[in-house]
Amino acid sequence: MKRFILIAGVIFFFLVTGFGQNEDDVLRYSTYGVIGSARYMGLGGAYGALGADFSTMSSNPAGIGLYKKSEFSISPSIFFSDTKSTYNGTTVDDGKNSFALGNAGLVISQKPVDRLDRNPLENWQIGFGINRLKDFNNRVKIEGVNSDNSILDTYVEYATGKNPQTLNSFDTRLAFDTYLIDTIPGTSPDFQYINAYEYIGGFTSTLQRKSIESSGSLNEWVLAGGINVSDRFYLGLSLGFPTIRYEQKSTYTEINQNPDKDIDEFHVFEDLETRGSGFNFKAGAILRLLPFLRIGAAFHTPTWYHKMNDKWSTRMDAYYANGDYFEATSPNGSYDYEMQTPWKAIGSAALVLGRLGLISADVEYVNYSEARLSAGDYGFYDENKAIENSYTEAINARLGAELNIGVMQFRGGYGYYGSPFASEINDGERQTISCGLGYRGKSVYTDLAFSYNTSTLDYYLYGTDNISVNPVGNEYTGYTFMFTLGYRFD
Repeated sequence: MKRFILIAGVIFFFLVTGFGQNEDDVLRYSTYGVIGSARYMGLGGAYGALGADFSTMSSNPAGIGLYKKSEFSISPSIFFSDTKSTYNGTTVDDGKNSFALGNAGLVISQKPVDRLDRNPLENWQIGFGINRLKDFNNRVKIEGVNSDNSILDTYVEYATGKNPQTLNSFDTRLAFDTYLIDTIPGTSPDFQYINAYEYIGGFTSTLQRKSIESSGSLNEWVLAGGINVSDRFYLGLSLGFPTIRYEQKSTYTEINQNPDKDIDEFHVFEDLETRGSGFNFKAGAILRLLPFLRIGAAFHTPTWYHKMNDKWSTRMDAYYANGDYFEATSPNGSYDYEMQTPWKAIGSAALVLGRLGLISADVEYVNYSEARLSAGDYGFYDENKAIENSYTEAINARLGAELNIGVMQFRGGYGYYGSPFASEINDGERQTISCGLGYRGKSVYTDLAFSYNTSTLDYYLYGTDNISVNPVGNEYTGYTFMFTLGYRFD
């Protein structure tokens, strides 16, 4: 159980400390935000039974069936993130902002040619464009004094019993080359190690710091088609082509607090770059049960990322009290693999109260334990087992409302996203609160929206079955401002 607690300590949407492809990567790319268009965001993403918004092609593609006119829309956004990290009684706050494209797309709506009176097909539609599903931009700083152990203790544990020539090129070998760990003379061929704190003075305490900056996004190119049957039944299908761009740079620092010392301080610099592309299918339906009541349903296949590539590198340096300085750099690592995210099912309902407004709700089911990693030259047995044991099913719920006053609309929304972690080994719940307003002209419309999202999650700087640290308590807050400009035409 301790192993899974340490695994779950990684913050899946903005923090990762390892470079190996694992359960943390899968979870990071299986959870989405509420971005899309400004109207979609203003309603908290509760849009599954409403339609006629380009964002729905990545949620319920039946929404395309409610377009009566052709339309082009574009939605730029500004995103701000903030993370408050508390470690061993010390709290540090940091964040980042970015400018991005929420979505942009074109929908063509046509009536059947030579339509017969008995033909129930009112319209058919096709659409193409891009939806932003997640923003990875964030900056985190962690600081605190640890009087129990050092990350060098984990290096010693990993290295024990191994010849220095066979140590890992991305951690223990670098620590050996900078004299942060060294063999104990006379222990060959068992190769016992000690760390630099033990050379002079011994370990008393260390000031530990870590800064992590991430950037990138998960976007989905989408091609969708839909039909409107008798203005009562709407069907839609979409083919999604998501692309991943994720970059992370981190710096880990330890400063020896013992005045009688050999090692003064050292740093571990890590770079990670991930690129990926894949595809998925989505199918949806919306039924107008009554003039004021609509229900909707959608099913998303897993996303099959057939082209995933990680590139990574590590550098260490060490400063000693006698003035010595040592530096070591790893080779450039690269690996190609495949990833499958979980399937998803969504049920929706909406009360459309004529010119007064509407109330809408979505309920979403996803089982994160069904995600998988694979490669032609590696089985990922341990990693996929960790996915099954660490994660579980979750229920996500969204609620939105809109009030019409003339040509203006006022919106509000709320979303709750259940924790993906099994057995309550970590938190991971997320909440979003949003609001917005819109203007509808004859051909042109504009929307503004603001979204506020929060979550808390524990994070561990390092750890093994024998070496543990107190968790870093992270409070994450994100703010998104979005503007949508749309143009309708025949």
